Amino acid sequence: MRRLLTLLILIAAGPALAASPNDRGKNLLPRLFEEAIAPVADATVRVLADGKPAALGTIMTSDGYILTKGSELSGALTVKMRDGSAYDAEYVGYHRETDLALLKVKAAKLVTVTLASSKLAEPGTWVAVAGITSEPVAVGVISAAARKLFGPELLAIINENKGYIGIQFSQPNELEIGQVVKGAAADKAKLKAGDVILEVAGKVVKDRGALLKLLDDKRPGDKVVVKVRRKVKDSEETEEVEATITLSPKKEMGPGSRGEIQNSMGSELSGRRTGFPRVIQHDTVVKPEDCGGPLVDLDGKVIGLNIARAGRVETWALAEEEITPVFMELKAGKFPPPTVAKTATKVESKDKDESKK
Repeated sequence: MRRLLTLLILIAAGPALAASPNDRGKNLLPRLFEEAIAPVADATVRVLADGKPAALGTIMTSDGYILTKGSELSGALTVKMRDGSAYDAEYVGYHRETDLALLKVKAAKLVTVTLASSKLAEPGTWVAVAGITSEPVAVGVISAAARKLFGPELLAIINENKGYIGIQFSQPNELEIGQVVKGAAADKAKLKAGDVILEVAGKVVKDRGALLKLLDDKRPGDKVVVKVRRKVKDSEETEEVEATITLSPKKEMGPGSRGEIQNSMGSELSGRRTGFPRVIQHDTVVKPEDCGGPLVDLDGKVIGLNIARAGRVETWALAEEEITPVFMELKAGKFPPPTVAKTATKVESKDKDESKK
């Protein structure tokens, strides 16, 4: 099948390349993948947050359990099926390390996906990103087999959807503020260099990892109470000071590194795009709101779930070996959802059969 499709692409693209060098057959490739993604498209949904596209989702069970990308979710959540029917979505759980969220809709006899081993995701393999239409969202090839990415300690740097305090730490005391970003949340709350963070949101903070975890589900505009230990002016004594901080968006944290700016040129990147346990790298061009859905090979097998648009030529997909155990744990209620999302209450769910009439 793979060799046949590659041959068809070369044959069919030839006239298109000759007739339109700038196009280079880019509209031809999606049509050649329609057969491969047809069964999977019925198991793919559009997830809406407060009525706006937030992510794609993948139906895991016929009674309505759906996996999607968690860091893009906030507000009232609804799910739109391929046939146009819409359902209110219950936020069941969130797994921070994989960024997978589990939703539940009140539906029955839904089409589901069957995940295949990441061993099928060999470099050079043609793949397509399934959506809720007959054509794929994007088409490309596997760039690198499943591998581990950076650790979760980098989330505070990369996750642009997070709310920021706006500080840099000093050494050797890892909770001592070395610098306050001018105009950011900490500066507005009058935190100072030399302050040592003791508590956040009423919980004792022992190290930076604990601080990042407490802030992981916070968004710009959220308020948190921070307690710090501060030296009294012109004295060797210290005092404890509390400040209510309205968290900043990333744009108030100043420009990113040169490499980060170059990596995002010409491409809209996901807010959370690192810290995953293992990913498959492919070069399909997807928008952040098109992550969370299936990655399909030429045989129609789902070899991963897209989890982040990471760079100009990089999209990450979680491998089956990471997805299956997390799904079972989320379904069992091991990981509760964050407080940033809620079930929609204003959208009327429509029965699938009624929507077809």
